[in-house]
Amino acid sequence: MKKILKYTIPVVLVLFLILSACGVNNLSSDKLNLSDNNLTASVTENSTIKFGELDVEYEEGKILVGYENKEEVDKILEALNGTIAVDLPQIKMVSIKFDGTVKEAYEKILKLDLKGIKYVEPSYKRYIIDPKPISEETNKLIKEIKQTSVDVFAGRDDEEFSKYLWGLEALDVEQAWNAGYTGKGVVVAVIDTGVDGTHPDLVGQVIEGYRPLTDEVLEAGTDSSYGGAHGTHVAGTIAATDNGMGIIGVAPDAKIMPIVIFDTGGYVGDDEVAEGVIWAVDHGANVLQNSWGGWGYSYTLKNAYDYALDNDVVVTVSAGNDHTDQHLHYPSNYPGIIQVAAVEYYGGEYRTTWFSNRSDAITVGAPGVAILSTVPGISSIGYEGYTLEGSLGGFYDFYQGTSMACPHVSGLVALLLEKYPDASPWQIRKLIENGAVDIDEVGFDHSSGYGLINANNSISSDLPADGGLSFDVVALDSWGNGISGVFVTMKRLDGEGADYFAKSDYSGVAHFSNIDAGEYEIIVGGPDSNDRAYAGGYYGMSYAYRREEERQYSDIVNLATDTTKVFEFSSTFEVNFDEPTVDLGQATVTIDSALYELILGTRYSYDAEAFATNMTYDFSWVADLSLLRVERSNVGTTCTVSGTVTLNGYEIPVFGTFDSTDATLATVDETGGVYGPSLWWLLFGQPPL
Repeated sequence: MKKILKYTIPVVLVLFLILSACGVNNLSSDKLNLSDNNLTASVTENSTIKFGELDVEYEEGKILVGYENKEEVDKILEALNGTIAVDLPQIKMVSIKFDGTVKEAYEKILKLDLKGIKYVEPSYKRYIIDPKPISEETNKLIKEIKQTSVDVFAGRDDEEFSKYLWGLEALDVEQAWNAGYTGKGVVVAVIDTGVDGTHPDLVGQVIEGYRPLTDEVLEAGTDSSYGGAHGTHVAGTIAATDNGMGIIGVAPDAKIMPIVIFDTGGYVGDDEVAEGVIWAVDHGANVLQNSWGGWGYSYTLKNAYDYALDNDVVVTVSAGNDHTDQHLHYPSNYPGIIQVAAVEYYGGEYRTTWFSNRSDAITVGAPGVAILSTVPGISSIGYEGYTLEGSLGGFYDFYQGTSMACPHVSGLVALLLEKYPDASPWQIRKLIENGAVDIDEVGFDHSSGYGLINANNSISSDLPADGGLSFDVVALDSWGNGISGVFVTMKRLDGEGADYFAKSDYSGVAHFSNIDAGEYEIIVGGPDSNDRAYAGGYYGMSYAYRREEERQYSDIVNLATDTTKVFEFSSTFEVNFDEPTVDLGQATVTIDSALYELILGTRYSYDAEAFATNMTYDFSWVADLSLLRVERSNVGTTCTVSGTVTLNGYEIPVFGTFDSTDATLATVDETGGVYGPSLWWLLFGQPPL
């Protein structure tokens, strides 16, 4: 039996599992007896908190709290002297506004006795995927219809500016219209800046919407273009009406629901976006159109978009204009969505344009260069200028970017949902993927995914009867606790197609909604040593500081129906010491709970062994964020003890310093116990025999 040192502490303990979610939950009685010597622990399965990373841009004075027990939120409100800004029972989240920094809020929350709080994260800063500039020379050429991509296309429909709408011809959309599909009965929520519903090409197209910042329901047909022209341009590409004026949208009979997330002051925050997403789902949206994004993995946003997907709402998202091959841009990289790249017409063929992001999660490409669409009028809230003015009124401009590609896909989704109103998001995505025309490299590629969307091909296809499912991956330590912050990759093995990525939540679950059935290699890794919980200070701890602490597991699965796969993390931790430079007296080697100490400011040791230089100390059974210490009885000198930690097979030279003549305790790590995160060892333990 392992020996446990017990300290008398007349308090109630709740261990917060910072990021890794590893701690003393569900301990067997032979490992820990918390009732002895007046030490009482209140340890429950809900006493784990995931703290969001602070190494990307975020908003100060606000935190987002996911909960299981909402009553516990009151303790956080009191500690921060804060107020609830957004309350979303659908995903069990509230946001709290307060005076101070997020880091200060984290420190206060760490000291609270909480049960049933899932995560605490900041509101990350995100941005409209700004249209790439079109040069004056290109503008002139476009206006003259000479020597440009649009010059090679015939006119389509009878709109005044039909000759500029090369994207519609690239989609072969007239064939879908001729088959009788125009998006009738389908609602597309434009999650963006607001939309000018008074534009002549959008009159009658804009239904009731929502402005999360002010909790305001927007009346149908009004100008809600708060934040600029971007949302109006997107809306025109989707559903500009067939009225002989200006332009026509991909789905001219679909309806637009404006959800204003880029307001007059910019991005309203992940909490307000989640509120807008849920409002749209609960008020009849069939499609969520997103031409925006940014860094920072938000559990709040992930839960909101899962709420949409799990309620059969299709989600389309722009890939971004950074020309990088990336997996860190959200919401575009959440699983189950349709991620859209930008395509241009060049030299007689279609190709993904230079600025479009690449990724193995790209779904399809769509026209995104020199796209003409509606913009707000001079007297409208979001007026930003224009290039063309219709003879019967209405302003129009050429934008380009993945922001302009995505609404082409949203319009196509509307056509397909008119034909198949009961289709799942997976079925709609498969129709679009299967109908795409291959461009760029042969087969699926990181530039355009399955290729350039084609409305005629997709609308002519039969609805897939099976092949879609939802899948949960669960990461647990050897004590049965969920491990949060673990990255999960699903790589296809039975054909080409987009891969999927997600991150485990507070309970260790990574949820994949509306994905393809088939054979995958599941790679579960982390928690990532680069994924930081805090920035600086005593509480500036990263939950996996060393790469040696990261664990990676993989397995091959063949998915046919909704299912769950559990991965059990384990680790090894052995210590050997060199001969000390002075006599330590009666000395012991201990393994302590770092979380316990950080939260309560009090030491708790799992195990203690007599100090010796001729033995190996095996602490592989411990699953916690831990401290390695040497305690001596012979004081009077300063000295250093050195040795080697073998962590998961990697040898790490370590030392600990008794830095004063009366010091009895030395913390052992690579820095001698003097530097922040390297003090702590992230351990997952060993499964029972």
